[in-house]
Formats: sequence, structure tokens, C-alpha cells
Amino acid sequence: MRMRWLLCAALMALGMSVIAEPRLPRTNARDLQQRIARHKGKVVIVNFWATWCGPCMEELPDLARFYRNYKARGVEMIGVSFDDEETADQTVPPALRRHRVEYPVLVVKQNFDQFADRFDKEWRGEVPRFYLYDKSGKRVKAWSGKTSYATLEAEVRRLQQSRR
Repeated sequence: MRMRWLLCAALMALGMSVIAEPRLPRTNARDLQQRIARHKGKVVIVNFWATWCGPCMEELPDLARFYRNYKARGVEMIGVSFDDEETADQTVPPALRRHRVEYPVLVVKQNFDQFADRFDKEWRGEVPRFYLYDKSGKRVKAWSGKTSYATLEAEVRRLQQSRR
């Protein structure tokens, strides 16, 4: 009897360790533009990234720290993962937890080339990619490449000072 109880307890513990991660929200270009528009009145940073992208993972701690420090100052951030939609729910959440990411992260649910073309015709889909929006919802800057905390801070401060 004791052995059966131990076996049941072991199976329950094993089952609990393989519980699926919560499903991350999916997005397409139109949905993302609507999400950005909902944040009028705030500066918005959109970051396109992936767990398979070395520079993306290197900058993630800075992005997480930046958001924690600036969310109370009228800055919103949206992360958009280009990880494979089929496996993103297993690969993305551990990276978010490891780096204490608190901003919303979405997963692209349409063909990446179509997504990039519909979101920004000049963008070819490289990551990491950033978009900066002013408080009126107007896109004021876009750039590609690994970005530091100091760079984000300078961009946001420049935007906030120029709009006073």
C-alpha cells in the first residue's frame, strides 16, 4: 500500500512538472497596430525579437530593466516574438522568466515576410528591430540591431523633450 502511494505521489509530481506554459497571445500586423493605438498618451516601444537570435537575447536584460524603470514614466513596451508559432509557448516563457520581463510579449501568427511588409514596407524582417511611437501614436523612429539600456533611455528622453 505504501509503495502504491509513493508511486502515485511520484507520478503526480512528474505530471506537475510537465504542465504546459500558458499560451502567449498571437498577433498579426493589423492586430499589432491596434494594440499600439490603444496606448495613445504614452511613448511606445515595439521590439521584434526571437529566442534563436543571439543579439536579441543579449539585449533582453536591458529591455526588461528599462521597462521596469520607465513604465511609471509613461512608457509602454510591446515585445513581438518571431519564434516559431508551434513551439513559442515552450521556448519564449522561460526566457521571459529568466530575464524578469514584465511587458507584454506577443507571437507573430502570420508569414514573417507578409507581416514585415504589412507592418513596415521598408523593413525586411531582421531582428532585433525597434519602433518608437510618440504619445499621439505616430511612429517617429525605427532601427535594427542590438540596443542597450542607454540607447533606449536617450531615445525616449529625446522624444519626451522634443514634445514638451
